[in-house]
Amino acid sequence: MAARVALVRSRDAETATTRQTILEAAEELLARGDLSIRQLCARAGVTPPTIYHHFGDKDALIERVIDDCFAVFDQALARRRPPADPVEALRWAFDRYVEYGLAHPAHYRLMFQRSDSRPATPAGRASYDRLRRMVAAIAAAGHLSDPVEQATRACWCAAHGVTSLLVGGYFTLDDPAVALLRDGLIAQLTTAPGERRARRPRGQKGKRQWLVANRS
Repeated sequence: MAARVALVRSRDAETATTRQTILEAAEELLARGDLSIRQLCARAGVTPPTIYHHFGDKDALIERVIDDCFAVFDQALARRRPPADPVEALRWAFDRYVEYGLAHPAHYRLMFQRSDSRPATPAGRASYDRLRRMVAAIAAAGHLSDPVEQATRACWCAAHGVTSLLVGGYFTLDDPAVALLRDGLIAQLTTAPGERRARRPRGQKGKRQWLVANRS
């Protein structure tokens, strides 16, 4: 009985090792933008049936690689404690997001800069929900000036835009524009308790009305 249990555990460990080897090889090839089953087999030292046995098909394998990248990203943020104040926690999260993208550019490109239209993976949705909960905490404290979902999208757009440009080498993290955009976004989305922010009407007619109403 003990020998049978040991054999099962050995096979399970071998299976896990094989899966991990395939995933790591696939990630390397995806980061280079030229994943094919033939190249993957050569790099991982396996046969096509082994890949199909573990992952079903190429699309499922790619989704798993991307999902793992999101999981690692989310775990990196979860390991560090944000400030207690919800507004400062959002500022902190913006900085951690940018830092992760710069520290792991290959992961970041796989997560966010794909050319296909696949829906978000489970870990990707969980990561976005972490951001939404941080924004919702600001709303619960009475400091959010916009709807939670709209504010969450705005935060992601800003953080993603900055990170993508930094990863692309267009400018560096110490550029004052990074903090300017981050702080400007948070100032726009948050208010002091009880403060009501006047909103600028849309369109040219609305612009004239706003100017008249706010003329000194």
